[in-house]
Amino acid sequence: MSYTNEQKSFISFRNNLKIFYQSWKKTDAKRVLVIQHGFGEHSDRYKNLLDKLKDSDFNIYALDSRGHGRSEGIRGHVEQFQYYVDDLSHLIHIAQEENNAKKIFLLGHSLGGVIALQYSLELNNQDYLHALLLSAPGLKVKMDLEKEVKKIAARYLAVLMPDFVLDANLDVNFLSHDKAVIDAYNKDPLVHGKISFQMANNLFHLSHALYKKAHRLTAPVFLMHGDADGIVDVRGSIELEKALSSAQVSLKVYPGLYHEMMNEPPESREKVLDDLKYFIDSIVPESKPVSS
Repeated sequence: MSYTNEQKSFISFRNNLKIFYQSWKKTDAKRVLVIQHGFGEHSDRYKNLLDKLKDSDFNIYALDSRGHGRSEGIRGHVEQFQYYVDDLSHLIHIAQEENNAKKIFLLGHSLGGVIALQYSLELNNQDYLHALLLSAPGLKVKMDLEKEVKKIAARYLAVLMPDFVLDANLDVNFLSHDKAVIDAYNKDPLVHGKISFQMANNLFHLSHALYKKAHRLTAPVFLMHGDADGIVDVRGSIELEKALSSAQVSLKVYPGLYHEMMNEPPESREKVLDDLKYFIDSIVPESKPVSS
């Protein structure tokens, strides 16, 4: 069984920017998954997850956030963090309409985890979720002294020079133990490592605020994080689990794994993907058979 209908398109929303999204569909699929990618990357980097779900009854949607991938916008800058959330909300609405589905599964990785969490806590949005799936959510970015100085400076420079971008100092070697993944990332023309003062400042403040609001989330939540993640501190996910009030929260911490657990070598990522699928199936069991 495989995806029988793959589509690529653009939507225009805030500031009339063209936002790229794509979908992978099957005939008679009953469940819907929306993917929100992480910082500096794009929607094409989730092939391992797509392969894992190719024999399941899922229609899958993913976008490139503004300033990322094939979407328009300044690389590494967004005027308001809320624009990321609004773009995601627009895609979810498209997925709901195309599938006549009130509820979907929402997966967010890294920065995408912050976007997805913020979406889930707004208005009645969690009523649209079967579950929220968070992969190394970027709530506690690991800091050295230089980055702490940037953090303080960003508060002031976000006002004086909001759209000025600088190198985010992302250590790509902490993405995965798979050298092929690192090489592909470094050669990928759609990847960037830039961040503006305003975006950095918004992210710092929002991450802190999300912990305070997390108790309002009652939808099921799956949290996964590698304890060797050198980009986002695993303690952020541990603290988030404690802050959540949902009756169905599952936290999986994977010894030795880096930031992109779904892009680790096969022997490592299969456990991660198996756990993710097991949680999804526990919320909404798979409907079989599915026509291909």
